[in-house]
Amino acid sequence: MSHNALSRSMSTIPMWVVQAVTGILLTSGVAWATWASVTSWKHETRITVTEQKVDGVKEDVTEIKQEQKEMRNEMNTKLDRLLERRTR
Repeated sequence: MSHNALSRSMSTIPMWVVQAVTGILLTSGVAWATWASVTSWKHETRITVTEQKVDGVKEDVTEIKQEQKEMRNEMNTKLDRLLERRTR
């Protein structure tokens, strides 16, 4: 009996209401999927940029250390020459 009452009440709902609700649900789903993918893409981009900056800083630090080693070696060579001249 309740099945018949439910069937009768469903048949009284206009089709445009069902279509509108379905349209709203589908549109909301597409909007959410778009938002989620854009948010994910932005996050991935930020991570990539940060990793590139970190790699660049690491390369710069390595280069600076190498230059310091070269300068130390050069200074040590010059000091050795000066010490040799003084001892003569």
